[in-house]
Amino acid sequence: MKAWLNTASITAKGVVDLPLTVITLKKTPASLRGDLTKWMQEIATGVYVGNFNTRVRAHLWQRVTENVGVGEATMSYSYRNEIGYRFETWQTDRHVIDYEGIPLVLIPSAEDERPALKKGFSRAAHHHQAKKHQTSRSNAPIEPTYVVIDLETDGLDAAQNAIIEIGAVKVGPEGTQTFSALLAHDGQLPKQIEQLTGIDQTLLDTQGQPLGQVLAAFKAFIGEHLLVGYNINFDLRFLQQAFIKCQLTPIANKSIDLKALVKKEKPLLENYQLQTALQAYGVSEQVQHRALSDAQQTHQLASKVNKFRDQLK
Repeated sequence: MKAWLNTASITAKGVVDLPLTVITLKKTPASLRGDLTKWMQEIATGVYVGNFNTRVRAHLWQRVTENVGVGEATMSYSYRNEIGYRFETWQTDRHVIDYEGIPLVLIPSAEDERPALKKGFSRAAHHHQAKKHQTSRSNAPIEPTYVVIDLETDGLDAAQNAIIEIGAVKVGPEGTQTFSALLAHDGQLPKQIEQLTGIDQTLLDTQGQPLGQVLAAFKAFIGEHLLVGYNINFDLRFLQQAFIKCQLTPIANKSIDLKALVKKEKPLLENYQLQTALQAYGVSEQVQHRALSDAQQTHQLASKVNKFRDQLK
């Protein structure tokens, strides 16, 4: 029988043996790799190993997800379950799902990926065409299409709470498009959420749509485009839980967190709530705590954050 400790085991000599953690990175900023080398050893390109407690591990993973940019990350570590370890993924095409306490890897099937092969030219062909038009018409760079997203939820815990509204703004060369949907909600919406958002249970009962239906429409709207949000990790956690709940393939889009960029660009703000960031960048509108309006304000903010433009290049 194995004896487990939460953060470490003790050897026969009484020395604390901290569990091994492995983090792998792909296409990530050099600054993030530098941060990891303060705690971990890089044993191969993009592969880091280290021994530390769960608190340090959680802090490092948060740093990774906030600063990974458009790259990918995975983390594996010792855990008290049937297989003795657990793993996390971020912005990869593989996702972790829980099956009766055992973590499994969800790999998109060839059937799921097939429609993407029918949407016209390959990515390389698009790059070739873009380059040809740039050289023949102008030297102005073409920015990629991206989608700014925001959610309203009935609480802060993605495992226990639910999405009540999804809003998004798609930004591309041909202008902007919007997506907005209220979701059906079981039970009674907490009063503090009603006061914060102006959404009440009656509104959700009359206008709320089934979760699976909204998620399918949302996934079609965002396609494979880059996702942008303010503290977007919060939104992505809720979305991934919702997709798994509906037995749908979770999204694997790359993402940019504006909050992390604002922290780097303006390190002396009193706090980093969306309202504070908007005011710091000259956007005077009041945050309404409604998904679409918040997404539109986040889009305004993105247009003013210099580091965001750098990320798009």
